[in-house]
Amino acid sequence: MRRWVWLLGIVGLFLVAWWVGLQLRLLPYPKPDIARLEARARAFCAEKGVAYPLEQPAVRIEKHRRRLILLGRGTPIAEFPIALSGAPEGDKQREGDRRTPEGDYYVCEKHPSRRFYLFLGLSYPALKDAERGKAQGQISEAHYRAIREAIQSGTCPPWDTPLGGAVGIHGGGVGRDWTLGCIALPDEAVEILYVLLPIGTPVRIVP
Repeated sequence: MRRWVWLLGIVGLFLVAWWVGLQLRLLPYPKPDIARLEARARAFCAEKGVAYPLEQPAVRIEKHRRRLILLGRGTPIAEFPIALSGAPEGDKQREGDRRTPEGDYYVCEKHPSRRFYLFLGLSYPALKDAERGKAQGQISEAHYRAIREAIQSGTCPPWDTPLGGAVGIHGGGVGRDWTLGCIALPDEAVEILYVLLPIGTPVRIVP
């Protein structure tokens, strides 16, 4: 009996250490096989009859239809199902409201993710979000200037203001709304987008 208690204690300590490592980001990110992802993206473009790399890529996300449309040179190429949060209706207003923002954004960063597999960060809050937040007293003048300067330079705006941030397109699957305001895709779909959407790709999100 004591032996089983001892073993369970060891397993418990291991699980706690693993969880703490995740929270403190001590564990390494998974490294995607870029060569495999590029091969998949090439095959996808060949199947769709479009050039690789994709010319003038863009994304349109339709929240109410739960779909993401991939475009090239303004022409729809493919549609992918998406999942949103448990409170998907309405434009994002603040940190923690679990809403997906609406408007025009761009891909401002890309990185692997332990939780979401692959993550494409979006440029929320945009200038229109910052202007609203400043007018309503949510953010300071300094926050507003920092967001404006980031948008003007095409980089990621601050994600730690009262408006919220770290909104992106990522893996993890669909079938139910489960995110905190991001746009989730099947892992197979986010693999393709991760390769085909460079930094700066325009993303329009509509209700």
